[in-house]
Amino acid sequence: MRLTVQATVLGALLAALLTWLMINGKGELDADYLRTQRSVDALALAESRLQHDVLRARTGLLRNYDPIVVHVREMEEALAALRAGSGQEDPEMRALAEAVARETQMVERFKTGNALVQNSIAYFDSLSDRLSDTEVEVRLAQAVAALQVRVSELARDATLERIADIRARLDALASGASASARLPSGAPAADRAADIAAIVLHGRQLLDLLPQVDAATRSLPASSSEAARRALLEARRALTDRRQARADGFRLALYAAALALVVLVIRVGLLMRAGTVSLRRTIAFQFVVAQAANRFLASQPDEISACIGEVLAMIGEGLGVDHGYVLMLDGSDAVHLWGRAGRPPPRGWPEARRDLIPDILAAPDDHLFVEAAAGTGPPALVRALSARGVVSWTCARLRRGERIVGVMCFERGSPQPAWLRHSRGLLQIGADSFGAALERQHVWAERREIEASLRRAQRLEAIGIFASGVAHNINNVLNVMLGHAEIAADALPADPHRAARQIDLLVQAGGRAHEIAGQILDYGRRGGAARGTSVVEAVVAETVAQIRTSTTDPAAIRLAGTSDRAVVEGEPAQLQQVVHNLVRNALQASDPGGVVDVQLERVSLRERRPLSHGELGPGEYVCIRVADQGRGMDAATLARIFEPFFTTRPAGTGLGLATAFEFVQEQDGAFHVRSAPEAGSAFEVWLPVRPQAGPDVPTVGGTVMIVGGARSTVQEDEETLAALGYEPVGYADPDAALAALRAEPGRFDLLIVENQPSGPLGLPFARRAAGIVDRPIVLSLSAADAVRPEVLSAIPIVDVAHRPWRSHALALMLRRHLGSDSRSPVRHGRAETRTATPSQSFH
Repeated sequence: MRLTVQATVLGALLAALLTWLMINGKGELDADYLRTQRSVDALALAESRLQHDVLRARTGLLRNYDPIVVHVREMEEALAALRAGSGQEDPEMRALAEAVARETQMVERFKTGNALVQNSIAYFDSLSDRLSDTEVEVRLAQAVAALQVRVSELARDATLERIADIRARLDALASGASASARLPSGAPAADRAADIAAIVLHGRQLLDLLPQVDAATRSLPASSSEAARRALLEARRALTDRRQARADGFRLALYAAALALVVLVIRVGLLMRAGTVSLRRTIAFQFVVAQAANRFLASQPDEISACIGEVLAMIGEGLGVDHGYVLMLDGSDAVHLWGRAGRPPPRGWPEARRDLIPDILAAPDDHLFVEAAAGTGPPALVRALSARGVVSWTCARLRRGERIVGVMCFERGSPQPAWLRHSRGLLQIGADSFGAALERQHVWAERREIEASLRRAQRLEAIGIFASGVAHNINNVLNVMLGHAEIAADALPADPHRAARQIDLLVQAGGRAHEIAGQILDYGRRGGAARGTSVVEAVVAETVAQIRTSTTDPAAIRLAGTSDRAVVEGEPAQLQQVVHNLVRNALQASDPGGVVDVQLERVSLRERRPLSHGELGPGEYVCIRVADQGRGMDAATLARIFEPFFTTRPAGTGLGLATAFEFVQEQDGAFHVRSAPEAGSAFEVWLPVRPQAGPDVPTVGGTVMIVGGARSTVQEDEETLAALGYEPVGYADPDAALAALRAEPGRFDLLIVENQPSGPLGLPFARRAAGIVDRPIVLSLSAADAVRPEVLSAIPIVDVAHRPWRSHALALMLRRHLGSDSRSPVRHGRAETRTATPSQSFH
């Protein structure tokens, strides 16, 4: 350990030294010199172009000084780059800066003087042109023209002879200006004298400026910064050489330090070599322990006992021991033994090992290590194991919660390896996985016992709930039927129309009772009820109408609001039971003359909304609200209203609200109940709206074949379907119907077949039709018909329609089976009733 610390400190120092040497020995010196060289070259190029453009401007070939300004700026930028790269202001850099500044000042003086010269030349030429007119005196015009030619030559070559000649001519022109003749047009001689005076003035100014401009032009190359640039490059090259020599020294030192570090690494590697083997064995054993834990986790609870021997073998092989065993202390006295191949069982197995249990339990730690040769471990265990020829031994107690349920032990006839002395915690992890597996097995066994008891209790409860629910639901429908029958009987002699209306409602209620009975029969046969859909407005309106006819004050129920033709999941009979129970409860809770409000609303939720009995996610919902101003409920009653068999009325069964709550939960809906004593109650039923295929389509449409046994019945069925917006085609002869199917297989979208227990209609016709066309087939059953579901599914029959037909239920069924995914394209147009002629259909 001490050598490792020393090697670490020395390695850190060497690493710091290597870093310092690497920073100081970086090979960036050549790059600095190259950058300086590029900047100097850019300065020289800009200076050369500047002198060239100055000569062009002097000769009049360059009229614009913008290129000269650009070259001056380029020189200044190159100088700034040099200063930024050097990082210090040395004498060479200052000399170069002064040279550039002098050259810049000289260029500015040249620009000013040359601009005046060019301006005077242009003005001189313009005035000369004016005095060269034919109306001017000939001698004067000739003198001006000769003077203009001499000035043009002077602009290209300003020799002293030309300057003296031009000066003499200017003097002669000035002296003769007063003798200038008057023009024929009558212009005054003073105007001509003014032009001659201006020519003389500009000519003399030109003679004064040209020597100065020429002197500046000739001195510009002499003031070049070439010498300063050369001196700067030589200084930078010398500095680079010195730095390069210093960097080479650092590189040599870096190489020596690297060699020292390599020697140190080799030394540390040799010191750690022995530990590497131990670490590798430890990692391998960690993998073994993880495999053992995963083996337990992947096993079912009833397979854990069979896995104990396998896991013992995995851990024993990983440890390299001779034997491994588990002694259970949970009352089962089970033992599990593993031994290396070719090794006999431990001496005195298993009694000799069971004798060690009291000493194991008396030890203070759950994990024990014994080295018999070194005397390490509890003395009692050291003596007992030495007597049995065990050299090294380890044991871990297995716990299930706080209870010790067994011990897991491993023993070998040679000393423990060094890596195992530092990996004792891994053995405890293996023991913990054993304990967790045993705890899972115990919990699983207890759970099986609890589930068995719960299933027995649920079966008993289901029997009671089923019987009570049947009686409650049938009783509700029978009350409605009795009410309609009594009203019809009283109104029959005096008001036949009212009697007919009540009888129609009586038939509807009977249909509901028939649906409830069918669901009960399906439940008794262990078959699932059909998953239908309900138009909320129609079901609620029908239910309210039924309840109004059975109450003494129909106006006590007020229906308001709309759901925008929303359709929800669930059979109409089930939804009607929910509304029926809520409205009946509200009427019974209201005082005489009290009003029950039933309100429909379609609500779009953008976020989750918690309710009193459930929580709704975002989406479209229909809210059915039933409110009264009755006695209300206290908090204790409100907390139990949906419990089965809980009721506050002596004649109640306590199943109405429980049944409603169960239906709403099945549709992923929720209840929201608000009530207070003497303040009435409000029940809100929230049901998710079923997505529709179209935006607002009341009917699907399509061609429907009706096959019946009597012509009159077929005609009535056609009228019913035509009123719903479908195109019916009826047949009383099954052979003619089959012939029509063969002739035009794609004509019909759905078939409705009347059931006959004996004869060619019903199931025999449906079976033959299914072999011709692939269209939905609906079986029309009377109240006395009963067909087993397995028979219907074998044909197959997609649905059944119970007679007498109810328009609402029939429309929902046809819409369900004539959607866009289940039929051929529908011919659009006005639905027309088409009753087949006897020669076509009624044979």
